[in-house]
Amino acid sequence: MDSLTFLRIGIATVAAFVAVALIVVLRPYRERASARALLGVGATMAVGSALHLLVADLTPPNAALDVTGWDLEPTAWIVVGSTTTVIAGGVWVLFVFRYTGRSRRVRQLTAAIVAGIDFGAVAVATVALTAASAIAYQALTMAFLLVGFLITIGVFLLLWPSIGQHAVQIREPLTLSAGAIGLLSGSFVAQIFERPLLFPALWAVAGGLFLVAVVRYPVFETPPSARVLGRDRVVEELSDGVLIVDRRGRIRDCNPAAKRLFGLERASIREKRLESIFPTAIDPRELATKAEPLRVELSDGTTLNVTADPITDGRNRQFGSLLFCTDVTKRKRREDQSTLLSRFLVEEIRERMVEVADGARHAQRTGADDVTAAARIWERTTVLTSLVAQTRSIERAIAEDGVRGNRRIDPHPVLREIRDSIATDDGPRIAIDGPEAPIDTTVNRALLRSLLEPVVRDAYEHASTRVEVGVDGDAPHVRIVDDRPDASTETEDERETGSPLTVTRLALEQLGSRLSVERDGAGRRVVVELPTDRPDRVASAAPDGGGSR
Repeated sequence: MDSLTFLRIGIATVAAFVAVALIVVLRPYRERASARALLGVGATMAVGSALHLLVADLTPPNAALDVTGWDLEPTAWIVVGSTTTVIAGGVWVLFVFRYTGRSRRVRQLTAAIVAGIDFGAVAVATVALTAASAIAYQALTMAFLLVGFLITIGVFLLLWPSIGQHAVQIREPLTLSAGAIGLLSGSFVAQIFERPLLFPALWAVAGGLFLVAVVRYPVFETPPSARVLGRDRVVEELSDGVLIVDRRGRIRDCNPAAKRLFGLERASIREKRLESIFPTAIDPRELATKAEPLRVELSDGTTLNVTADPITDGRNRQFGSLLFCTDVTKRKRREDQSTLLSRFLVEEIRERMVEVADGARHAQRTGADDVTAAARIWERTTVLTSLVAQTRSIERAIAEDGVRGNRRIDPHPVLREIRDSIATDDGPRIAIDGPEAPIDTTVNRALLRSLLEPVVRDAYEHASTRVEVGVDGDAPHVRIVDDRPDASTETEDERETGSPLTVTRLALEQLGSRLSVERDGAGRRVVVELPTDRPDRVASAAPDGGGSR
């Protein structure tokens, strides 16, 4: 056996061995349709390499000719190589169509085309091997060109998720595409240079590339179709509005959240300029360099935090920007509410500290009893401390999602918790009236307790014998009635200035509700209207005869 024959056999054996290795590696994934298609490619390559090993070495003198008895033309390796290339290439195209998530109808049509080409190639090859003719070779060449066209489409489908959609790294589809090109070019290059050994050599390279792709990359764990669909679904489901803007500031696409934010249809928002939907000019490139988001208030009162990220390619060239628009209307409202409460608290602290200082100076000038002066200072300081704690409790409850859309809660457990925390055995009795039933309100349990506890505590501290708490779920509101003596003779300043009701009233006003007070000789009635998003169920809770605010 001469060195050339030995080289032919060696290369063909390596190609067959690589194809078998590909089959072995693919066996654990055989339950997946795309893996079965690539498994078919490996099987065809193994058979094609073995046939080439026999046919290419049948040129005399050759021992294989004596063993098989085949009397074939010296160019039979061209027929075998072209036919197996057509079959393997067609199966690879089916793999790509499944791998990239083409529709079922497209896959069925492609499978029918590939089957027709493959069966035609096998029939022509049978004729060419038994009775070589120019027509048979031309028909085989036509089948080869058709499969080459389909492989070109498959390469594009593989590379597009990486180049056009940035869903996968380029190395994975590039490796699979390079394997397909090596698979297709083996027979063609061997014919051009009239060197049969180039066919198994290129097939060995192609099989190695397929093997690397399967072993190194998540080919069958998360195919590009799932990655693209998964990424698109995440963007579609985002609560933040996403705008895709080109370099000229025109909107190219958006997600449903952006459509809702700007009150436009998805089709109509495309091609619009940013200035047409934002009340202020926005430069996405400049915005992308800022660490803090840009706060924008739309004409309908919606407040947005807008951030931008550049869209670049591998050479860092910018093609546009991604704008993320987060609706912070509720957050801004909570910030405004906290700011107003904090402002009130600061002013109250300032006034109380001035009162304490003036009281101390007055006691020093008049020689008042030290115990009396200290008691007065202690009382005012205690009231101030309670106001600080109440304000911080409401602010914290608001900040922790204390206010949102209507939720159904039962206030009776909250009222019982308040009663158990402040009532004593020798103090007034706190009675909670009304049937236990959930009501519709926009505040949660924590904020409801922060709003009601100071009012109930104030009524308890001033009541003679009883405090009655009632719930009206239709309004909805809570009534706190106490029997404090001479409530009708108290002045407005005595009742309202520095009262725990002040903070609750201020917070309720910020939430779109209110607190009202009625006084008579039998005591005092406080009505706390709870905020709700259902205007049809909101009724005035002020008692007949009028209440003071």
